[in-house]
Amino acid sequence: MRQLSMDDPADLLCAAYDTIPRTAFRASIEHWEGDPSLDAVSARVEAAALAGGNADAARLVATGDDAARYAVVRGLDRALTHVNPLTSGVPPPALAALALRHARDGRLDTGAAGGALLPRVASGGRRGQLAEDLAGALGAVVRVPPADWAACDHAVLPPWARLTRADREHGLRIAATPMIADPDELAWEVDVRRGLRFYRIGPADRPTTRRRVEQVVRALDAARAAVAVAPELSLSPALLADWQRVLAGRPGAEESALRLVLVGTGNVDGARPPSNTAVLLDAQTGELLAAQRKIHPFNMSEADVELWGLADRLPGPADEDLSPGERVTVVEAGGVRLAVLVCEDLARLPALAGPLCAHGVSLLLVPVFARPTKDRRWERARAESYSDATGAAIVVANSLVIASILGVTPAGTAIAVGAGTAAVGSAPAPEAAVVFSVEGGIATVDAET
Repeated sequence: MRQLSMDDPADLLCAAYDTIPRTAFRASIEHWEGDPSLDAVSARVEAAALAGGNADAARLVATGDDAARYAVVRGLDRALTHVNPLTSGVPPPALAALALRHARDGRLDTGAAGGALLPRVASGGRRGQLAEDLAGALGAVVRVPPADWAACDHAVLPPWARLTRADREHGLRIAATPMIADPDELAWEVDVRRGLRFYRIGPADRPTTRRRVEQVVRALDAARAAVAVAPELSLSPALLADWQRVLAGRPGAEESALRLVLVGTGNVDGARPPSNTAVLLDAQTGELLAAQRKIHPFNMSEADVELWGLADRLPGPADEDLSPGERVTVVEAGGVRLAVLVCEDLARLPALAGPLCAHGVSLLLVPVFARPTKDRRWERARAESYSDATGAAIVVANSLVIASILGVTPAGTAIAVGAGTAAVGSAPAPEAAVVFSVEGGIATVDAET
């Protein structure tokens, strides 16, 4: 492991942060906030960090009490505002190395302290006048504990694929396309093993489905969306190749607002039992940026099969036939930190919420295969738990397949949740899109095209 650098402001903040007990913080924060002497220490530490000198802060971390260390944390946090992609321009020379490290490695610290220090890109969820813990007192950065960092995988996007402050200033535009409506465009299979039934659903790669990729991409470009997401079980190896070809080959791709496209989920790696893998592509080049396997299967009871109108396709009960993933990948995308939860994974709060909240994820993309989307169904209830805790926005994309089976029209195809608000949108056709605008964590429907 690297040696902790007490001259590196990010490492120094980690060292100070990690020595303040939670009990001491909760007992003393009311007295620390507004204390003129501590305010003076914080101001001195901030100025020194911006000038490239951290000896005084290092001394306070080594010899000071909890109050002094809190003043150091607060001063360094304020200084690191200048390397946060949402609040800074060109960083001062003393912090240029941290900005470069974040661009290269997706973190501000060296890693020597364990865990990571990341720029804060989400607003922080529900907050009172005083922070409940030290994590809530940080305004510019997020300190990810070692256990939560180790629980996730991490990816850093190339510079041209990142979302910038300009992309977010007037609302981040996120589009959701249903992609498939006709159940006959899917293959429905049941495999019986050792007396147990397992179901498999995936695209049948009909020419109609494959031609639709180009129509959808045109709709996304026309909608001026920066991010787009297609639903669960709408992807195959052939369709993935179509998405990559269409994205990379369209004229004017470099001038489009579209940066990132989650092109749905499916068994794109040929696993047996099948995987259910979400794929994130660079919208300009078609390059694969990140993949996320579904972790938890959705197992259908007899009641589910009846409720969904699937009795003639999937005799129930049946478990999802799945080669599961093990970990969630957190993607550092410039002014956004995103993760993908595939359908049932959104519902598994005890298993996944802790590490994602600790990372300060600002955007969750959730492809689902479900009944028509409504405001008060499970998607909103689960999404609000993440949004309340972190300030993240959550966009859930559904297909029109079950709506077609049930004869529901018009049908909700997507929901966006954030900052105590929720907006449901209905794309009128599988090649269309719902566009949400996310500003300050608040999500609204911008257009249904």
